[in-house]
Amino acid sequence: MFGVIIALLTTVCWSIGIFPFTEASKRFGTAALNQYRLFLGWLVISILIICFYPISIIGLFSIPQFNHYLFLGLSGIIGFTIGDYFSFTSFKILGPKLGSLYTTIAPGAALLAGFLILDQTMNFIGVLGIFITIGGVIWLTLSKKDKKASEKAGFERDPKGILFGVIGALCQGTGLVLSKLGMDSYEEKLPTLHAVWIRLLFAFGAAFLIALVTGRMKANSMPVFKNQNNGLPYMFLGTLFGPVLGVSFSLLAIQHLSVATAQTIFALLPIVVLPINYFYYKEKITIQAVFACAIAVLGVFVLIWRDSINLWI
Repeated sequence: MFGVIIALLTTVCWSIGIFPFTEASKRFGTAALNQYRLFLGWLVISILIICFYPISIIGLFSIPQFNHYLFLGLSGIIGFTIGDYFSFTSFKILGPKLGSLYTTIAPGAALLAGFLILDQTMNFIGVLGIFITIGGVIWLTLSKKDKKASEKAGFERDPKGILFGVIGALCQGTGLVLSKLGMDSYEEKLPTLHAVWIRLLFAFGAAFLIALVTGRMKANSMPVFKNQNNGLPYMFLGTLFGPVLGVSFSLLAIQHLSVATAQTIFALLPIVVLPINYFYYKEKITIQAVFACAIAVLGVFVLIWRDSINLWI
C-alpha cells in the first residue's frame, strides 16, 4: 500500500509540475527554461546527495564506468535536453490537457526502441497497446468540441504543437531505454540516484553547449537573470515538482512496487491533469477529453502488462 501511495504522489507531482513549466516557457521561452531548469535540477540533486548520502559523493566519480556515462549521458541528452524541449513547446501551444496526453506515447516508443536497440521481443499485445494509445491521442486531437474549449483557454491545435508532442514522447521513450542500457552495462548495478545525477549532468551540459554553438546563450540567459515577467517562481516550482520530488518519489515507488505496477500508475498523468487544468486554466472538461484520456491510458495498461500474457507472434 505504501508503494501505491508513493506512486500516486509521483503522478500528482509530475502533473502539477506541467503547469508552472508551461507558464515559465511562456515567459522565458522553451530553450531558456529547459537549459536552466536542467541545471537547477542537477544542482538540487547534488545537494540532496551531499546532505543525505555524503558517503556516496566519491562514488559519483569512482563507481560509474565508461558505458554508464555513455548510455546515461545519451539518455539525458535525448530524453531531457531534446525530448523535454519538444514536450514543453507542445504544452505551451496545445495546453497541458492535450500535451500531457501525448506523453502516453512514450511507453510505446520505449517498446519500439527496446526492440531496435536491445533486441527485445515484441508481441501482439504490445503492438495492440500502442495502437489503442495512438487512437485515444488522435481522437482528442481531432475533436472539434474539445478544440473550441482549448481555444477559449488560450491554446490551439497547431500542427507544430502536435508534431512536437510526438517527437517529445519518442525522445522520452528512447531515453528510458538508453537509461536501462546504461544501468545494466555492468554486473555491479549503478545506484539510481547516481544515474539521475549523470543524466542531468549531460542534459544541462548539452543544453548549454547548444546555446553556445547557436549563439543563443545571452538570449536564453537574460530572461532568466532578469526574471522576465516574474517567471522564476514558475521555473522553481516546476523543478521542485518535476525533477526533484517527482523523480525522488518515482525511485522510492519502484523500490516498493514492481516496475510494471509503478509505470501503470504513472500513466494516469493525463487523467490527473484534467481537473487541475480545469481549475487553473478554466478549460472545460469535455466528454471527448475524458474518453480519449481513458482510451490512451488503457493502451498504456495493455502495453505495460503485455509480458504477463503468453501471446507471441
